[in-house]
Amino acid sequence: MTSPLLSVRDLHVEIETNRGLLKAIRGISMDVNAGESIGIVGESGSGKSITLKAILGLLPPNARVTKGEIFVEGRSLNGMSDKERRAILAEKIGIVFQDAIAALNPVLTVGTQISEIPHRRLGWSKAKSHERAIELMTLVGIPEAEKRLKVYPHQLSGGLRQRVAIAIALSGNPKIIFCDEPTTALDVTIQAQVLRLLEDLRAKENTGIVFVTHDLAVVNEICEKVNVMYAGRFVERGTVEQTFQDPTHPYAYSLLKSAPDMEHPVERLFSIQGEAPDLTKPTIGCPFAPRCFAASEECLATEPELRHVHESETACHHATNFLSQLNAGQA
Repeated sequence: MTSPLLSVRDLHVEIETNRGLLKAIRGISMDVNAGESIGIVGESGSGKSITLKAILGLLPPNARVTKGEIFVEGRSLNGMSDKERRAILAEKIGIVFQDAIAALNPVLTVGTQISEIPHRRLGWSKAKSHERAIELMTLVGIPEAEKRLKVYPHQLSGGLRQRVAIAIALSGNPKIIFCDEPTTALDVTIQAQVLRLLEDLRAKENTGIVFVTHDLAVVNEICEKVNVMYAGRFVERGTVEQTFQDPTHPYAYSLLKSAPDMEHPVERLFSIQGEAPDLTKPTIGCPFAPRCFAASEECLATEPELRHVHESETACHHATNFLSQLNAGQA
């Protein structure tokens, strides 16, 4: 049996803050296979972006991985030197950040930035790297690619800058692309173009995609599977179709219910009351319980583990009956 391109097992991340030690990631596991698209969704502060940074070794100085194991094509990164780890991750995984203007170097031309990895890491000649940059710019849909090689990031529109960022992510021929909310700052037309581009790349190159976002419509558009994240954990995992049609966790249900549905307009959208928990304090019970319409004494006392429910995995004591409790409360 072929190993997943990427496997994450029981990952924990802690961050030193002026309020104390924040347990940002509290034991997540995930597999990414070739050609697979996986979404990670949740509110701001749930741990989505930190998850990607922890895998890539890009955590800030005040953060550290305290537990867990990461495998790339079956090889454990634990015990490797920093140099070995960086070499494997740089070869296998590319990343597209949310803000392209911040991610790109303002004093280098876009052509220089795209050709840097082929030239410096893959050892290609400058001429071959130059040709690769033109090829990638054309691939991601940048018109007049050869002419635009010599422009600087500020001379391009937001949509074109994001395409440059995707070209850089692809420049080392990675097998997986991490997308950290790459369409958040784009208008809907450019967003649709970027999503279409990523989907085409997945289909043509068999590239695995991990897409971090708070936008459920984007997940529905591009992803096959979804991990719903809350308070540093995955609380529901399943296919997009199954999760969106029949969520098994009250948080997943609440996220879906709070999103506008143009086909079924309502006078007032569903809202999630309260705030996310403070992870610098000990977690007692389910962290969503104070905001949950289905919470019981059991929820306040014991944090549930992920378990199989129907075709999904969910971390909820009331996964099979929480909707009946909601309906009872509304009666």
